[in-house]
Amino acid sequence: MNKCPKCGTYIPDGGKVCLSCGWKPETADGVFDNFILKYMQDAFEKASPEMTENDTIPEEYRERDLAATGYIGPVFLYSLLKDGSSELVKYHAKQSAMLLAMHMLNGVVGTVPYIGKPIKKLNTALLVVLAFLGARNAYFGKKEPVPFVGQIISMILEAL
Repeated sequence: MNKCPKCGTYIPDGGKVCLSCGWKPETADGVFDNFILKYMQDAFEKASPEMTENDTIPEEYRERDLAATGYIGPVFLYSLLKDGSSELVKYHAKQSAMLLAMHMLNGVVGTVPYIGKPIKKLNTALLVVLAFLGARNAYFGKKEPVPFVGQIISMILEAL
């Protein structure tokens, strides 16, 4: 493997361009032996004219991304630390925390002899689907509870 002289990223053997910064040696003819590298280079060249060094992610999407990634287990704590002032992040962090608590309780269900493990597997699959649905709502900026248990979670949180 070679290193790119411009950014220092490793260039795979046979590569004629840096996939990180787009640097090409003057002698490169642009023809790749590896079709995967060619595909990646084509995608990079299509995207790069629209991208500049000054491009930033709008704050609205940053908030949505934080809220959506909060559904990955205890990552909701990071979301709250990063942007605890956002109502969207707080809403989805609460939903995620309750799903995580339900997942932990699901571990207790798994200890029941004979029927515990099948029920635990079913509950785990259901909780994963609910987490995906919650993350989807967060990514689209919606403050909607996750189906089924979301209403219960909202009632519990209002009581607290």
